[in-house]
Amino acid sequence: MDPVRHPASRGRVAVGALALALLLSACHEDTPSPARTWPVRFEPGAGTPRFDRVILVTIDTLRADHVSAYGYFRKTTPFLDRLAERGVLFERAMAAVSHTAPSHATMLTGLTPFEHGVEQNGQSLAPSASDLASLFRGLGYETAAFLNVKFLRGITPSFDEVTAETNSGPLVDAAMKWLRQGRREERFFLWLHLYGPHRWKDTEHVPERSLAALKRDSPLEGPELFERERALHGLPAAGDDGSLALRWAAASESGDRIEVESVRDWLEIIDRYDAHIRHADELVERLHAAVEGLNLPGTTLWIVTSDHGEGLASHGVAGHGSRIYQEQLHVPFLLAASDHSIGPARIRELVAHVDLLPTLAQWMGVRVEGLDPDLHGVSLVPLLEGSREWTPREVFSQRRPVPEDAEHRGKRADEELYALQDGRSKLLLHEPGAEELYDLEADPLESENLAESDPDARIELERRLRARVTVYKARRRGGAPEVPEEWAAELRDLGYVE
Repeated sequence: MDPVRHPASRGRVAVGALALALLLSACHEDTPSPARTWPVRFEPGAGTPRFDRVILVTIDTLRADHVSAYGYFRKTTPFLDRLAERGVLFERAMAAVSHTAPSHATMLTGLTPFEHGVEQNGQSLAPSASDLASLFRGLGYETAAFLNVKFLRGITPSFDEVTAETNSGPLVDAAMKWLRQGRREERFFLWLHLYGPHRWKDTEHVPERSLAALKRDSPLEGPELFERERALHGLPAAGDDGSLALRWAAASESGDRIEVESVRDWLEIIDRYDAHIRHADELVERLHAAVEGLNLPGTTLWIVTSDHGEGLASHGVAGHGSRIYQEQLHVPFLLAASDHSIGPARIRELVAHVDLLPTLAQWMGVRVEGLDPDLHGVSLVPLLEGSREWTPREVFSQRRPVPEDAEHRGKRADEELYALQDGRSKLLLHEPGAEELYDLEADPLESENLAESDPDARIELERRLRARVTVYKARRRGGAPEVPEEWAAELRDLGYVE
C-alpha cells in the first residue's frame, strides 16, 4: 500500500478498521506472538536520497508548551527557535505513548508499542526490526546513536555504533568526536538523545548557568510568572500569603505524591524544568555548530522532537507514563535542512511520531511495505509540499501498561488507557473506567469532560478507538527478553521501578 496516501474520509477509516478488527479478533487471542515476522519491509523506490545526512535529536520529557518556539513566555529554546524560523514547525505533533523507550521505538519503526513489542522501558526491539537505522544502512549510510540513558540500547540493534553516557555534555562531546573522525565524505544517520528535562525532580544537579541565562532572557518572576504558569497548567489560585495547596500524583506505579505548599516551591520546580530545557537547547546548538564547522558536502536534515511531555501538576499529575492528557502527548516537532529547502512554515495539521519513518523513507527514495495509512503513519512530504490532497486524520496514543505483578495491580483505576484525537475532539478510553471526551479547540486544557453531555460524539469516537485497539492487540508481539541487570539498575535509579 502506498504510504503517502491518506484515507478518503473518516467514515472509511472507521468501517475498514472496524471490519478488520472484527476479523482479527475472531482469529486471534489477545496474547503476544513471540514468533511473528516483522510486519514492515523496505523496497527500492524510484527516487534517490534527498539528504546526505539526517540528524535526529530527541529531548526527553519536553512538553511543547514549554518551548519558546511554541509560544512559551520564557526563552527556553533560543537556538531551536532560530532553527524553526528557517525550517518547518509542526504545531500539533503527538507522541504515540507517554513512556521513553516505547515512544522512541515508535519513532524508529512507525509502529505502535503493541506491534513493535517495546511496551516498557528496558525491553528490546527484535534484531530483525525494519527501523530507521536499517533503512539508512540499506542505503549505505553509517548509523550511530548517542544516548543519555543505557536502557535505550535495547532499541538500537540496527545501529552501527551506540554510545551511552549519563552526562549530557560528554555525550555531545562523543557525538562531535564521532563526526570529526573521517566522515567528511560519508553519509550518515545520527540519533542524539538528551535526558535533561526528565531530571527536574533532582535538586542537586541543576544546570545553573543555563538557569541564569534563562532568567536573564526572561525577566518574569514572582507572582507575575506564577499567574502565567498557572494559566498554562490549569492550577488553582494561590492564597494572599503565597500559599499553594498542590498535591500531585507522581505518575509512578508506587502511587507516591508530591506536595507543593507555596508559590515559591512551585516556581523552583518550573525553574529546574525550564533550566534543563535551556541546557538541552545549548547542547543541540553545540552539535549543530560542529556539523556546520566540518563544511561537509551535500545537505543535512535536522529533526528535533521529544518522546513525550510532562504533567508538572496539570490534571494533578507530576509525570507522564500513566497519563495521556495533552501535556503528556503534545511534543515539539521541527525539521530544518541546511540548504533551506524545507520551509519556512508553521503547519497546523495534526501529525504524529508514526509519520517520521514513512516521511524519511519517501525522501530517501525507499518504498515501505506493511504500513497501513488507516492505522499507522503517513508521509508528511505532500503536506510539506503544500499538496491539496492532504486529508485530516486521527492520531492514536496509549499509556504504558501497568506491571502484571500483584503488588501494582489495583493501585490505578485505569489499568489500560487509550486516546484517539482528530484535531478537535479527543476521547480517553479507560479500561476499566469511564470515558473522557474533550473539545480541544474550545477547551485545550481538557478541563470539561463532555462524555455525558455529547454521547453521540463519544460513541462514534469510542467505536473507532476500540476498533484500532483490537487490531493492534491482534498484532501484539511477545517474547520480550529479560531486562539486563545493568539496565534494570539504571531504571531503579531513575525512579521507573522500585
